[in-house]
Amino acid sequence: MIDRPYEILACSWPRPVSESGRRWISEPDWDAPPTHLRPEPRWTTLGDDLCWAIDWCSVFRGDALFGGEMRRFHVRFEIRVNRGGRLVFWEDDGSLIRRRGRLVHEDRSAHGPQRGEIRVEAGDRLEIAQWQLDGAWLWGARLEEAAERDSIDGFRENVCRRLVTPEGPPLKIFCQGREPLRTILAVYSMILNGYAPASVFVFGEHQWAGETRACFERALPFARIVPTDEVLSIVRNWGGTALAEMAMHHWFVMKSCVSLLCAPREFCLMDDDIVVLEPVDDGLTAFGESEFVFAPDLDHEALYVSTWGGIFEFTELPDTAAVNTGLYWLRNPFELKYLARRMLAGAQRVSAQWAWEQGLFAHLFHNRPVTRLPSQRYFYPLLDGLPGGIEGYDYASNPCGFATIHFGGPIHKPGDETMSPLLTQILSRRMRQPCEG
Repeated sequence: MIDRPYEILACSWPRPVSESGRRWISEPDWDAPPTHLRPEPRWTTLGDDLCWAIDWCSVFRGDALFGGEMRRFHVRFEIRVNRGGRLVFWEDDGSLIRRRGRLVHEDRSAHGPQRGEIRVEAGDRLEIAQWQLDGAWLWGARLEEAAERDSIDGFRENVCRRLVTPEGPPLKIFCQGREPLRTILAVYSMILNGYAPASVFVFGEHQWAGETRACFERALPFARIVPTDEVLSIVRNWGGTALAEMAMHHWFVMKSCVSLLCAPREFCLMDDDIVVLEPVDDGLTAFGESEFVFAPDLDHEALYVSTWGGIFEFTELPDTAAVNTGLYWLRNPFELKYLARRMLAGAQRVSAQWAWEQGLFAHLFHNRPVTRLPSQRYFYPLLDGLPGGIEGYDYASNPCGFATIHFGGPIHKPGDETMSPLLTQILSRRMRQPCEG
């Protein structure tokens, strides 16, 4: 749960302003009559910052379906800052801010969301008068956290220490590198909260910018970044040029090749949109008896069979119809030539995208020893929602008892700007818990 940067103490009725040349020229009414209405801030991305934001149009819309702009009015509200630091705020249009009666910020112009910042102490009360010319009317703020690098570096030593005593099979992760902090958080959360893998392999480097690679090299010094040329050499060895080209054109084919054709053959694979909150002992225990242990999806039997059934000649998948390939443990029992032939046979079906990958695994492990993990612990918000939303769930205490949360599917995945404020809450969980024994 992201800590709210401020609390709203009071709010006035809108009061008219004088405006000239798209500038507010009258004085704020600091004694404007208070209203019983209370804005309900929401976490919103403004510019590059995730802010606890007020939409004044929504507050003053009343019973109207649209509108609420209150053109050429201003509102006076008061907030109490919850922590010290830099209060980064965004305003649309401009505002004046007072602290203890002294003006600390003044912007009388009309504009879209524009960034500002002031230093604050915990408990500071700020009076804010914000005006509106037309269009959107927003004010939001966040307290600036430590730099991402410093936050990550603070946990790296603990991660490396945990890896000295492995507790389970190697970990593979294939990522596009667009949100490097989210990828690092996924790996760190597995190691600190889930289990310590024997080794870590990171794939997908052909998709990364130079800055992303440098970030991974700094934060994941214990991991082997596997060159894509090495992966393609393995793929060509078993599936020829045709399979290598398929892999380069379709991320889900590349991910399948990374899993099924590349060493090690016994491993855990996780996507970079997963956070681990609790030990995954049930998954590791199940892996002692099963070849394939997976976190569940919906039952997609009809879709998987329509994609792969003609190739494998199966008409039903009683044990693997709910396969999700975001998180699984796998012990590969197949000859690599056989796997490559199967993937090539599915070349005409790649339009199925995620169903191509998940359907392939569902068919490969049909009638083999598998374990489907409980959805209550291996949680998928796409299917069941998430109390409080991404920013509002209490990751520190984890009241719902999730082992993992998978932010997958065709939804807005949380980016680095969303995950950064959650970093400490997620990675400090086991440090805060009482020692066992």
